[in-house]
Amino acid sequence: MAFNIYYYESKVDCNNCKKNFTTYKVRPGRFKVVTQDTDFMPIYEGLNPMLYEVAVCPNCGYAFHKSLTRTYGPFMLLIREMYISQLQKPMNICKERTIDEAIASFKLVYLVARASMEESLIMANFAMKIAWLYRIKEDKESEMHYLRSARELYTKSFASNKEGEERLQYLNAELSLRLGDIEEAKRGFSRLIAGREVSNKYKNYARKRWEDYKYSNEEVKNEEIKKEEE
Repeated sequence: MAFNIYYYESKVDCNNCKKNFTTYKVRPGRFKVVTQDTDFMPIYEGLNPMLYEVAVCPNCGYAFHKSLTRTYGPFMLLIREMYISQLQKPMNICKERTIDEAIASFKLVYLVARASMEESLIMANFAMKIAWLYRIKEDKESEMHYLRSARELYTKSFASNKEGEERLQYLNAELSLRLGDIEEAKRGFSRLIAGREVSNKYKNYARKRWEDYKYSNEEVKNEEIKKEEE
């Protein structure tokens, strides 16, 4: 077999059917994060490793991601009942993937997570990544659908540390802005900017994002100027 300069084959033992399979991963030297969007979507130079994050068993259809936690005992019984038994035919997407196949892989692992009643934060992160992939595809309607789902799930989430909680607060405001819920976004950013216990990192994120939005939006800018004059 010829050496593939772009991908390597990762060996996987399926947690459901116990069969072995290999799936593509992007070689580390074939991508680099050059910047990120305001909702933390990484912008890559070269290949996009996100397309290959989810391993999908070609034998039974079980979808796996490293962030899943409920992949044992009674949770696997739920996955088999609520997910595996509902699949019509397993997908074979273990080689090079299209953007649509990557979206499908994340939708499958989202269903696995829902079947096993994973934490809201894990579900929210999957919804975000589906939205990001739709953004790359330039499918605005689908992107907004999954951003809305992500916001709902982030709202239900609890982070175990201060930075995690600040990140959730910021994302709630950021997604509100993207979804056109401007008042909710403004409240969220204001809480971060004015919060005494909020780190400088997230104060700056919130301040810059709101200022950028404000000065790119004439209506909001004029409203702010009017308030200052009063």
